[in-house]
Amino acid sequence: MKSYPSIPRRPKGKQPARRMHLFDKLDGSNLRFEWSQDRGWFRWGSRHQVIDETHPTLGAGLALFRVHHADGLERVARAQGWEALVAFAELWGPGSLGGQHVPEEPKRLTLFDVAPYRRGLLGPLPFLELFGAHDIPAYLGEHPWDDALVARVRDGSLPGMTFEGVVGKAGDGHALVMAKAKTAAWVRRILERYGETEGRQLVES
Repeated sequence: MKSYPSIPRRPKGKQPARRMHLFDKLDGSNLRFEWSQDRGWFRWGSRHQVIDETHPTLGAGLALFRVHHADGLERVARAQGWEALVAFAELWGPGSLGGQHVPEEPKRLTLFDVAPYRRGLLGPLPFLELFGAHDIPAYLGEHPWDDALVARVRDGSLPGMTFEGVVGKAGDGHALVMAKAKTAAWVRRILERYGETEGRQLVES
């Protein structure tokens, strides 16, 4: 089952200010859902392991996926002629922080990437075109990824962004380039909650 790649802080390549499509970055738990034309939705997992609805923390994400995403994703996949895909979504709630959740809070499952079989992750524009009607992260437009942009993310002044930060994407498929930036406020909250050692690991993840 395809795992979601780690996102670097800067785009790969030598371009000093590569233009990237920005999406709000949500603080939750990364879930993945695998589909094929022959088997339908047949496997689910967290970022690093296969799970099911009995998982004490993340199992609710499967029910949310079935209600809000499964049928729509399948319709797109069949219309596009995809043999199979893995969908990636974030399970999160108002009090989620560093991948930890408040049990009694209602949760949302937000679709943030789709990987058709053997094609790599969809680029930002095909993703928006095909899945913009789903619950997806807020699209913040196209910007040059430079020090000025990263500074605006860090001080929280970029319009449309929530608390954690942003993800930038350019290209498509196996040529997709990504980068991430996080707010100083989020970093402070993580270090306060989890301490220097565990907190730094979360900040760097």
